[in-house]
Amino acid sequence: MMIENNYVQVVGINQSVRVKRKTKKILSDLTMAVKKGEFVAIVGCSGAGKTTLMNILSGYNKPSKGTIYIDGLDLFEDAVYFKGRIAYVPQQEILDQTLTLQKSLEYSLQLRIKDISKKDAKNTINRILKILELSHVRNSLIKNLSGGEKKRASIATEMLSDPNLFLLDEPTSGLDANIEKKIMKKLREIADTGKTIIMTAHTVSNLNLCDKVVFMGKDGKICYYGTYKDIFAYFNVEEFVDIYDILKNDTNTWYKKYLHEHKNESVYISEKREKIDRVRPIKQTKILVKRYISSLINNKFMFALLLGQSIAMGLLICLATEKDCLLNPMTSSMILAAFTMASSWLGLFNTIQEIVKERAMLKKEYMSGLSFSSYMASKIIIFSFLALYQAITCVSIVYFHLDPRPNDILITNTLVDLIINFFLVTFTTSMLGIFISSIVKDAKTTLILSPLYMMMQMLFSGMFIPFIELTKTISYFTIARWGYESFATISNLGKYGFIEPDKGFFDFNVPHVISIWLIFIGMFSIFLVASIIVIKRNIIAKNHNYLFLDDNKNKLFKTKVSKKINTKEIFID
Repeated sequence: MMIENNYVQVVGINQSVRVKRKTKKILSDLTMAVKKGEFVAIVGCSGAGKTTLMNILSGYNKPSKGTIYIDGLDLFEDAVYFKGRIAYVPQQEILDQTLTLQKSLEYSLQLRIKDISKKDAKNTINRILKILELSHVRNSLIKNLSGGEKKRASIATEMLSDPNLFLLDEPTSGLDANIEKKIMKKLREIADTGKTIIMTAHTVSNLNLCDKVVFMGKDGKICYYGTYKDIFAYFNVEEFVDIYDILKNDTNTWYKKYLHEHKNESVYISEKREKIDRVRPIKQTKILVKRYISSLINNKFMFALLLGQSIAMGLLICLATEKDCLLNPMTSSMILAAFTMASSWLGLFNTIQEIVKERAMLKKEYMSGLSFSSYMASKIIIFSFLALYQAITCVSIVYFHLDPRPNDILITNTLVDLIINFFLVTFTTSMLGIFISSIVKDAKTTLILSPLYMMMQMLFSGMFIPFIELTKTISYFTIARWGYESFATISNLGKYGFIEPDKGFFDFNVPHVISIWLIFIGMFSIFLVASIIVIKRNIIAKNHNYLFLDDNKNKLFKTKVSKKINTKEIFID
């Protein structure tokens, strides 16, 4: 018999990991089915594989073996179709903490729903806020919301695209009993509208609000799947918590019992359907730029740092130098070294924590339909304008402080050439910061790498220490070397008789500067490509052997070939 109302069908899922050269079983031949409109809670002891199962159900991870059908479609083979159709709320809130709830929902809605009018967007957000009782905090920053309000805010974000399936990983963890009950009641109300809800639960209170309960034992084995009221007779216990002790001592017996009772259940498979008509990448880029600016303005301290550092650095250089310092070869070279170090630091500071702080949010939004090209384009746009601002402010302050000023025209005029050069150094280093941020796993690591990077720029650029054979070779791969060389060339430092770190270092001619600027463009391009590769592999597609999605062409890259099932019905034995 074909069961078409089985909305979620888990078929023979196995998941294993390598721990200390040994294979550890996390999920064992897991098979279950959830009907449309059901509210299902997954419980079990710590380490039973609940979160692993949720990550697989959401499409975040691919299992070692087995598959999942959602509304008759293979979750992994039809991954493009499901982008934006599954609502997943992980344990940790991954919303931008510096946005108000209203703004966060507005931007998320614009990224997910194509061509929605302002009126419809307003009505949708108002309706969701009312359902989740969040209307009174719509204008509050997310970081100022209570724990329960943040949980509901995460659910509200997922409700924007009106998905039929909600997956929530311990949505009530860390909340007091009163708030937990309110959230469970809200989930019950959502399920009553026809939505399918699957959640993991750390506590056992309020499970009576669920239609079904899944109890998992050791090694990710399902030992019970049924109603809350029947579970007591099934295990012959009076208290729910007693089940934990029973399964701790004997999981396999109950696992075999479950398999016996649920064997030969049919699986519904349907034909492929059209993917969602998504928001155009150009529009997504505009929305991401707006969202970042809003977030930055709300984060007043960081906003002040980004805008104020270049001004402060320019003033400090002026404070440390005399107006006529260009008349002295030594002090003139120090100003150019200061420009080089300032532009290198500003570029690195702008971006070195940019990707690592957004890892979870990037992956979550990508699974919801965000175009990766739009994400990268928004970063390039934002930090290019920031680098230009920092170049104009820092260089202009120092330039107009000097008397006499460098006035040997090379390309346009000395001030403009210096600004262009400062911008290229800052922008190139910004992309290097993006690359570093995409490699590291936590923001603390960047605090160690930043001073090491700056030390490398000082030692291998020729600014302070003469080149030897080894350092000269290393300098060709050092941004500061090219920054100092181009700053010195534009300022015609050679006419002051300063000793060149390398032959041709101070050659005052247009081809010399243009060739260095092309080197900056080449370095930027290399760091950009490297960042894209690392982000796709380590963040977006981590644990996805099948998933490199091209949103525009609707193709799968690095696809794991699998045999398509053409029949309408198969049986689990």
